[in-house]
Amino acid sequence: MQSVKENGGHLSSNLGTVELILALHKVFSFPQDKLIFDVGHQAYVHKLLTGRSLENLRAQGGVSGFPDPFESEYDPFIAGHSGNSVAAGIGLCNARDLRYRVVSFIGDASLGNGLALEAVFSSEEKPKNFLVVLNDNGMSIRTNHSALYRSISKVTAKKRYRRFNSRMERTFKDTSAFGRYLRKIKYNVKGWLNKNDFFERCGFKYVGPVDGHDLSELLGVLNNIKQIDEPVLLHVITQKGRGYEAAEQDPARFHGVARGFAGGENSFSVALGRLLCSRAAADPSLVAVTAAMTDGVGLSDFAANFPQRLFDVGICEEYAVTMAAGMARGGLFPVVCLYSTFLQRAADQIIHDVCLQNLPVLFCVDRAGFVGSDGKTHQGLLDLPMLRAVPNLDIYAPKDCAELADVFDFARSRMRPALLRYPNGYCPNLGSVHKISDFYLWETLSDGDGPVVLACGARAVSRALEAKKLSGVKSAKIVNCRTVSPLDERFLDAIDKKKIITFEEGYAAGGFGSAVAEYYARQARTVQLKIMGADSVPVEHATAAQQAEKWKLTAADLARKIQAWEN
Repeated sequence: MQSVKENGGHLSSNLGTVELILALHKVFSFPQDKLIFDVGHQAYVHKLLTGRSLENLRAQGGVSGFPDPFESEYDPFIAGHSGNSVAAGIGLCNARDLRYRVVSFIGDASLGNGLALEAVFSSEEKPKNFLVVLNDNGMSIRTNHSALYRSISKVTAKKRYRRFNSRMERTFKDTSAFGRYLRKIKYNVKGWLNKNDFFERCGFKYVGPVDGHDLSELLGVLNNIKQIDEPVLLHVITQKGRGYEAAEQDPARFHGVARGFAGGENSFSVALGRLLCSRAAADPSLVAVTAAMTDGVGLSDFAANFPQRLFDVGICEEYAVTMAAGMARGGLFPVVCLYSTFLQRAADQIIHDVCLQNLPVLFCVDRAGFVGSDGKTHQGLLDLPMLRAVPNLDIYAPKDCAELADVFDFARSRMRPALLRYPNGYCPNLGSVHKISDFYLWETLSDGDGPVVLACGARAVSRALEAKKLSGVKSAKIVNCRTVSPLDERFLDAIDKKKIITFEEGYAAGGFGSAVAEYYARQARTVQLKIMGADSVPVEHATAAQQAEKWKLTAADLARKIQAWEN
């Protein structure tokens, strides 16, 4: 807990799995046996047990906040997003003989994800020596409303189960051989009381539910499972935030925290929440859709004020997008709020279900650009390269929170698919010269007769203005390129004889700079153009500022490019 307090990270989910992770490491032989996490923010205890210090957790040069096979042989598979552990576990089983076991540890509502269910339903036969541990804490980040989880977990609410379990706890504390024999009887009777045919029909032997905070019971159950070679699903009941009263009382708040247990600051998320509440009050067709990220994307106030118009589908981004498409077809105006990194999971639905039908669904994409300490699985660098070529999709990058509202209203007026992307963290108000319109797609924020800096996105625009203030930079023209699709072709036509620098916080390949280069290339124009963006390699955990420094995307880096062309 001290490491998370000093470095930030995921607290509630790790506090809830301490005994369970200890028991797994006691019974199985990792790394010979394979432990796959889903999602990986539950793996801090695992990292400690495998010799990794959390002193510099999520900091540059320290350990990642998620399992990573490039970090340790104890991490057989990467785990930043959710839903992949059962499929990856079956894949590992298919690639091995039976000399080792594969354990897929799935929790925080990941089982409701489509990929996880595909793996569960794929066949009635599952590999031998395969254990799926279902960490059931009744939550994803907030309270989990999944019908699947409700069905699985309802056994623990049965009076006959609770009465029986209470009596057995008092009776079977004997540690002798006779006591162990009695505990086996206890598990068999518990299974009879709580028979779960769902998993049995999918090829798993169902065991549980088991108290995830009773180390003795966990060890007994896991040792019994180890003696059989059948595929098993172990249902474990845990409490998110266990052992820290504040996290127990408010596990959602302590799911992911900044240093000192502070909440992360995000100007755009707060601004979006206020904007949606304002627009929803005037527009009864506006609904908000998210995937287990109500708080993270700024929808807490919307949930309180318009509870019937917020749809949190759990960790099911594909479902969120296609449901929104159906809403739009039915006459609603759905606003889908997701992190950039999780938007990747719904690419086909965006293309097939929204854009090919030209439906007015608005995507508000948070954490676009460098995200910081969550590391390589959570960076927001792929939404532009992934979606820029999709037909009918408008893409916007407002420079500040004031412009967010302006761009939102403009996108709404066009009645077509649209995506608004913006970074996390604090964003200053940079002021407007012209509101966005069909005539003023882009705006010149600082004029000059030297190189033209086409800055795209809030951080890029802010750094471009800062760069012009640095010593030696005099004549650059700074342009706020708040639309990526469509490009402001009239503006590009007017500057084709100038020296041009495109500047963005994202992958250069397929990004905004590529779009500008493609525009000139299609017309066979020769222009002097430099593209500043990140190389297409994974971005390791560090602060967002450190990541910008590494990829030479700071104000000082831009100033040096400008100076080289001014002279």
